[in-house]
Amino acid sequence: MLDQLKQEISSSLAVGAFSGTSWSPERRGESIRNDYAQSMQSAYETLRQHAEKGGTLDMLDAEFARYKGGYRARTTAWLRTHSRCISSMITGPSNFPVRRAQKWNDIEHKRLTELVEFGERGLRAAIRNLRPDLRPIMAGDANAIERLEEKIVSLRARQDRMKAINTAHKAFKKDPRTLEESSLSQQDKERIRRYVPAYSWEPHPFAPFELSNNSATIRTAEKRLEQLQESKAAPTVEKESADGIRMEDCPADNRVRLFFPGKPADTVRATLKKNGFRWSPTIGAWQAYRNTWSMATAQSFVQQAD
Repeated sequence: MLDQLKQEISSSLAVGAFSGTSWSPERRGESIRNDYAQSMQSAYETLRQHAEKGGTLDMLDAEFARYKGGYRARTTAWLRTHSRCISSMITGPSNFPVRRAQKWNDIEHKRLTELVEFGERGLRAAIRNLRPDLRPIMAGDANAIERLEEKIVSLRARQDRMKAINTAHKAFKKDPRTLEESSLSQQDKERIRRYVPAYSWEPHPFAPFELSNNSATIRTAEKRLEQLQESKAAPTVEKESADGIRMEDCPADNRVRLFFPGKPADTVRATLKKNGFRWSPTIGAWQAYRNTWSMATAQSFVQQAD
């Protein structure tokens, strides 16, 4: 795979990029091609691992191709810009074009910055696409309730595990033989055997604050689940003004929408955007998440013409 990836960066381009700044442009060019291939192989492995965890292996090739294409384009742009850079150590100090050299150095630095930033930003974006399980649970998501229920189950299992380990550790301190009779995994048993408290208020492997924090997280998630269930069951409420502006309050989607009979004026669009509304061509409406500001804004437009 490395050789195939390496061929994606032209050898002549890589060598020519350092002809004016290096005593060994061939070596520098070869190094850049190798770095590109290794970076792409590392990125593919990272994406593959996330795709396996997220159950999105069918999306892996497309996401990697998108990321690699962007990275390759920026690498090529940087090398082409670097080919215009010159060093007085290589070309000689006589009649050296200082201003022109500085101009191209600045452009080269800009292209390199763009490459580095894309390498980080693009990889994060690909990971987000491959890991839907890591996305925040939004009230308007179709599977919001299911994901929140799964989260609560996971949190409760963690709470039970922490309690079981602490209880087993308490018994272990009194009689080490009790650990062998425990139903804990070998990994958890080994954790108990090796545990040494760092502070007096951490007598067991899981500190009291870890249990209380996780318990609070469970209560928060359960409360949010109850709110989501109520919202999903709530009906959509519509209201229309005399001049045809229609407001649609949809708790199930966690959206409030405004339908205008025509294109709103610039000032109206500015107000909408300021308060979180965005135009949705699919729906044909300006919509925003339901909150105090968006609801008040929507109500004001409907009431204005009453």
